[in-house]
Amino acid sequence: MPGRRLFERAYANYGDRENLFMKMGFRSYWARLCACVISMAALPSIMTSAWAGTLVEETKLVAPDGSDNDFFGFSVALSGDTALISAMRDDDGGEDAGSVYVFGRHEGGWKLQDKLTAPDAEDGDELGGSVALAGDVAAVGARLSDGNSAGSGSAYVFTRSANEWNLPQKLIAADGAEGDEFGYGVAVSGNTVVVAAPRDDDEYEDSGSVYVFTRSGNAWNQQAKLTASDGAAGDLFGISVAIFGDTLVVGADLTDDKGENSGAAYVFNRTGDSWSQQAKLIADDGAAGDLFGIRVAVSGNTAVIGAARDDDKAENSGSAYVFVRDGATWRQQAKLTADDGAANDRFGTRVKIQGETAVVSAILGDAQTADVGAAYVFTRSGKTWEQRAKLFASDGAPNDVFGWGVALDGDTVMIGAPTSIITLPGGPGAAYVFEIDRAIWRDDR
Repeated sequence: MPGRRLFERAYANYGDRENLFMKMGFRSYWARLCACVISMAALPSIMTSAWAGTLVEETKLVAPDGSDNDFFGFSVALSGDTALISAMRDDDGGEDAGSVYVFGRHEGGWKLQDKLTAPDAEDGDELGGSVALAGDVAAVGARLSDGNSAGSGSAYVFTRSANEWNLPQKLIAADGAEGDEFGYGVAVSGNTVVVAAPRDDDEYEDSGSVYVFTRSGNAWNQQAKLTASDGAAGDLFGISVAIFGDTLVVGADLTDDKGENSGAAYVFNRTGDSWSQQAKLIADDGAAGDLFGIRVAVSGNTAVIGAARDDDKAENSGSAYVFVRDGATWRQQAKLTADDGAANDRFGTRVKIQGETAVVSAILGDAQTADVGAAYVFTRSGKTWEQRAKLFASDGAPNDVFGWGVALDGDTVMIGAPTSIITLPGGPGAAYVFEIDRAIWRDDR
């Protein structure tokens, strides 16, 4: 496909693939990956000088029926003892139609329970480009499906009962249009599903929007459509979404408040059935090209915002910002960087938070070798955040992009490594499970 080859040449020096794709409008920007479930030996994590502890790589998960370039591990989600791992270029329902694997944790480890596909799958849908999970509800995006028209996008909501995943309800935007990419991002909290359409043109071309759906009985209905109060062309509002209860955070990493493509994030709050914009978050020291908002996460009154091209440690080393809410006011609490951050690490490409723990990935960070990818665990005590661990794959290799997918639930961290998104053709991808042992963390200062 000429368009795909052109894109691959343009991305040869790895920028942030999703943003390059968005700007240039190519239909496809990822390749495929694979594999089967393999237990790995325990691996000590790298420790900072201020603490002592380890995170153990418990398991490496791969798709038993995978093949090269399926992109297994592109997006991951955790809820309790259930994990979703996407393979958005799997060919079960057609070429690059996509699928999602469900793994369950048992006494003997993690086992494959199910494989989710769209009942109306078509070539190129890329089901699983985004996944979210909360209890028995799974949301899966298919940004390139033809929900309303070509490339308008869709999302599927799967529900589980008696350990069986039911045929999904397909969500489409009531006003969806060609190229909106509805389904680019998804988020779930309780009976609410959020679906992003960052190339929607409601305000201006590619200004972006986000749709909120709620469940009534067995049906999911559109409750609201949200846009930025000051949206502009090319902002990509909806490049990332996260929800916690009645709080929704939306990334728009190409806004220009602090310079071209410095980025921003918007916070919305729900009262009853009505949503209103509560705040616009901007980094205190933001600068052109930082891509603040490329990924967002929220837990309670705390939000974490990734800025993968921030230059604090070196060019494109990356950072993540922590904001906290007091009443209706949000303020910046901390800026997180990797202790060993270096140029082009892209720290902040993915972020997750739950309670007082945050995980931030650096998809081109160095571990055993250069550009293999890494992820960092931070914890908060009072108002102070401390780096606790650096995670990496025991069998990592350059360009694995370990950290492209990140999930956190309780003491479990899952990291996706879809190797082939950088170098095509690509080999098998994987998802790695780590368990946090908080008892061994101590302050040596």
